[in-house]
Amino acid sequence: MKMTLAAMVLCIAATSLAADPPAKTEPRSFTIPQHGKLILNLPADWKREVREPSEDAPPTIVLSQRESDDFQVLITPLWSPTNNPSFNTPKEVKRLMEGDLKEMLTTAVEKKVKLLEFKAREGTGYHFLVTDKAPKPGEYPHAVRAGVGVGDLLLSVTILCRSKDSPAITSTIAALAEAEQKKD
Repeated sequence: MKMTLAAMVLCIAATSLAADPPAKTEPRSFTIPQHGKLILNLPADWKREVREPSEDAPPTIVLSQRESDDFQVLITPLWSPTNNPSFNTPKEVKRLMEGDLKEMLTTAVEKKVKLLEFKAREGTGYHFLVTDKAPKPGEYPHAVRAGVGVGDLLLSVTILCRSKDSPAITSTIAALAEAEQKKD
């Protein structure tokens, strides 16, 4: 069966309208005490909050949607208290993520989950998604854990979401891949 040119154009137009356009992103800067600034390219419409538990503990960057509670992203930039240069290498990040995955599988629907890698500015990051087998009312059923080395930081990331296909997952991994540290 041959498709006319007009029908093909109509199909292409319908397909492009059906796909969600990528979220507009903007670089956002977060001050990390004694470690300069962390720059993340985030969707412009995301709400941002920084929680600072104490002077010696790292802050946690909390990201969410302005109008709903479809997801929450928690990014904690960690650093080596002993200035260990291998603290945030891809090998070490992978080891940490494998440990988190093993622990989280004990309460997950999934029995096996593959650790996925992504290329970042300064190496390789890792992430995985699990589904809580018994979420309490109001809790997020899906969790993504991710980690990547950026400068002298290790970004420890948790994405909590209502849908395992949440655009927040893709947007967060993209932001982590482009993340950079600027020292004063």
